[in-house]
Amino acid sequence: MSPAADRPDPEEVREHAEFNARDSASGIGAAVVRAEYRDGHHMWACVVSDGHEWHYIEVIGTDVVGFEELENDEIERGIDRFAATLSSSFRLNALLNSNPLHIDRSGRVTD
Repeated sequence: MSPAADRPDPEEVREHAEFNARDSASGIGAAVVRAEYRDGHHMWACVVSDGHEWHYIEVIGTDVVGFEELENDEIERGIDRFAATLSSSFRLNALLNSNPLHIDRSGRVTD
């Protein structure tokens, strides 16, 4: 299998984030693009969207150790919950300014 076959289609990822934005409490949707283990931490590259524009952010596992992993939907819901704590005006920009985000094993996201 080629490395490209392991990567999701960028258009599908953006659509997934936009779909999640429609159903989210914050108006921000997220989609995990890639998960990896780097520099001693689990890390997730994600797309976030307000349904009109999209951006990439990174989420770092703060106390996720060994083979313990969080599911993609847990990461996405955690980003939504965190985004809901930000001011509703310019929420997407506030989320981008908090990048990278951090997630613990319970799925709680912080900046």
